[in-house]
Amino acid sequence: MNFLLYCGAATQIIFVIVVFGGGSIAGLCLVRWLVPLDRLQKNHEVAGVTFGVLGAFYGLVLAFVIVAAWERFNDANDYALTEATALESLYKLGEAFSEPMRSQLDSAVLEYSHRVIEKEWPEMADNTFVGGKVGAHQLWATVLAYHPVDSREQMLMDKSIDQLNLISQARGQRFNFYEEDLPSVVWTVIYLGCLMTIGFSYFFGSNVFRAQVLMCGFFSILLGMTILAILELAHPYQGVVTISNEPYRYALARMEAADSFKMATPKAKASPQAVSRASDPR
Repeated sequence: MNFLLYCGAATQIIFVIVVFGGGSIAGLCLVRWLVPLDRLQKNHEVAGVTFGVLGAFYGLVLAFVIVAAWERFNDANDYALTEATALESLYKLGEAFSEPMRSQLDSAVLEYSHRVIEKEWPEMADNTFVGGKVGAHQLWATVLAYHPVDSREQMLMDKSIDQLNLISQARGQRFNFYEEDLPSVVWTVIYLGCLMTIGFSYFFGSNVFRAQVLMCGFFSILLGMTILAILELAHPYQGVVTISNEPYRYALARMEAADSFKMATPKAKASPQAVSRASDPR
């Protein structure tokens, strides 16, 4: 069902209704055509107990999987926020360095942010991203190549490396969530469990066939929507429900807005040595 990730919400809903709802109703009609109603009704007592146990077990499986998928989705969102916040912090630290380090670091951070927003995010949404080798190498090279001139810049270097560690860690986790899916055995249990659960509902025979058709259809559509929700949450960068790149856009907007203050800051503040020389009458 991964192809549904690249369809709209309306298409996904129609697919679930047609495949899960329509397929289950077609199976029910086939069973009722092949098996007499009185024979099905004789199995109600045994089938009811079995269906209850099977339904409870499958419900627990879906509950655990959807919680795990939701936690995966939240973790991916948290790492995106961490990476964007660390980029903004690194940019602000760069303002305190002397030239040419200031311009080099700021330029590297802006280039990295633009690449994430304009290139990496759309490619991850289309599942076509292949440029993970670029990474944050330019940021690391810019920081590590610089030699601090005093203890103040050494402290700035230490803080910058801390932010780079956060960026690299968050970036690595972002691509882990992009490349990895739920284990195949989990999807096998989900799909086989769905078929078995719907199939067991055919062991019941209602005197009002239309009512049974409606119940079977609604029940199957509910299972299909649950599986669709798991599919969406398990792929945080593809589908209708995705991780937004808004944290990066917000951080980039704040960084670009800070450019106007960077030029004004040196003029607004004078160094202590300059103040001393200006106040010396000699």
